[in-house]
Amino acid sequence: MRSTWLVGTFFTAVILISSTAFAHHGANLFDTTKAVVLKGTVTKFEWGTPHNQIFFDVKDDKSGEVKHWVASTEPAPVMLERGWTRRSLKEGDQVTVYIFAAKNGATIGNLQKIVLADGKELTAAGPPGGAAAEQPAAR
Repeated sequence: MRSTWLVGTFFTAVILISSTAFAHHGANLFDTTKAVVLKGTVTKFEWGTPHNQIFFDVKDDKSGEVKHWVASTEPAPVMLERGWTRRSLKEGDQVTVYIFAAKNGATIGNLQKIVLADGKELTAAGPPGGAAAEQPAAR
């Protein structure tokens, strides 16, 4: 009886974990046909695995409202190969962010590239089947 319960618990855990991982990497969440360009200020940069996270604030030109955005990148080892380090971004950096934003309007997305105030460009991902946005726009 006890071994049946353990086996059932194990398989339930495997199913729950695998479905969460599948949903986490769903390609349908973001509009990858065109990157949105946002100008903002870095509030936090988390270096790690499974993804680096860039937290930044964007002020809407029309309303003046500040929106808090989060951009994900590839894992740290991949980003190292692209020239990033854990010190690539710091709180207060003024940046232009090219992001494949969430389709549902949430202020999250996958980073395509980021341009620092000095013009240095850090690439995260190429546009899969799409092109970068051409004009900065507040969202």
